[in-house]
Amino acid sequence: MKKNIWIIWAAGILLLAACQKEENKGTDSPVFSEIPNGGFECFSHAESDKYYSLYDPASADSTLQNKWWCTGNKGSTTLSAKYSVTMPDYEDKVEGNSSLKLASTYVVIKFAAGNVFTGEYVETNLLKGSGTINFGRPFNERPAKLKLWLKYKSGVITEKTLNDKPAGDPVKVGDKDRASVWIALGDWDYRLYGGTASCPVQVNTADKSTFFDPYSEDVIAYGRLILEDDTDGWIQLEIPLEYRSERTPTHIIISAAASMLGDYFTGSAESILWLDDLKLE
Repeated sequence: MKKNIWIIWAAGILLLAACQKEENKGTDSPVFSEIPNGGFECFSHAESDKYYSLYDPASADSTLQNKWWCTGNKGSTTLSAKYSVTMPDYEDKVEGNSSLKLASTYVVIKFAAGNVFTGEYVETNLLKGSGTINFGRPFNERPAKLKLWLKYKSGVITEKTLNDKPAGDPVKVGDKDRASVWIALGDWDYRLYGGTASCPVQVNTADKSTFFDPYSEDVIAYGRLILEDDTDGWIQLEIPLEYRSERTPTHIIISAAASMLGDYFTGSAESILWLDDLKLE
């Protein structure tokens, strides 16, 4: 009788261990840091009454007290707050209280794309009609992908909003605009790229030689999504990261634009890209 009891007890222990192993199977996957304000719930007028910033120094959450995301609003609103290109949308969202709305527009004499990026806006050059930004935020992990919700409405490119384009791009007047979202991990040296220790990669829209190069030897991983058509409402997508090196990153760049060729001041003033719930996995 005791022998039978022992056998039943041992079988029970083995069954319990098997169940626990099954339950824990998914927890072996690495857990990556949350993207600060990745759900776009935090906004303030910390920098200007003309536009929204994506952080709040008065927030009870310390991760939201300092700037991580930035936009081109500082440049586009130089003349008026009505030219803001990135703002919260409290009506159209996936979850929480808000999403991020990137709305391209035409600012007096120049096209401006709705945009958001990790980094900081440095300055506007009114004489050249250009802007300077620094890309990047400190980051030392190796995620496999960027997961996000988005919605896109593409406008038509007009003669007024077709300025310049990269070599080989066939875009022309009458074409539908395209949106883009991309992510890069790298170990860029700010002393070589013109930025700062926190945001190392400087881009000046008046100087194409400074435009971000995804094929640079300092890029450890890269992934890009291009939207060529309107979406049917909100959709969830993944952007896989293609790794090119075993090196550990020092910084992360995430950039999104309602008009893919915004750096070239080309797109549609009717294009809108909404983003919500960004995560690294």
